[in-house]
Amino acid sequence: MKLTYDPQVDALLIILVERRTRPTQRHLVTREIASGMYLDLDAHGNPVSIEILDASARIPRKQLDSLPSPARILSLAQAAKESHLSPDTLRSQINKGRLKATKRGRDWAVSATDLLNYLESRDTRGRPSRLDSSVRQVRSTSRSNTTARRLA
Repeated sequence: MKLTYDPQVDALLIILVERRTRPTQRHLVTREIASGMYLDLDAHGNPVSIEILDASARIPRKQLDSLPSPARILSLAQAAKESHLSPDTLRSQINKGRLKATKRGRDWAVSATDLLNYLESRDTRGRPSRLDSSVRQVRSTSRSNTTARRLA
């Protein structure tokens, strides 16, 4: 059995049975067993998990806060792959305080939420793109007109 609490939505998830089946074989039925309490059943009718919404109204907040969060944690290599940035770039941003991360042993761990927040907050500036041919042509035409005026 595994318990996780998500404080953002105030929901407690009690996983009764770890999935040993293929990912396509998920629970088929969700039943409301009480107001704000849902039971997930597998294809055979066996209970898989229970979700309790508005959990802080039913369970003391101190106990809920001690439970792990369901946040997805990525290694630096995984974060680099998902963001299409190099691990060195992400490490640099971590050291500058722009990307939140925690050190786990020798490696950095980044939550998927923090990575997404960082990517959305990035400045869109960068190396300017090369001018397209129409802009170059306009500039060269104006230069030649200026040169022609000087010679006249």
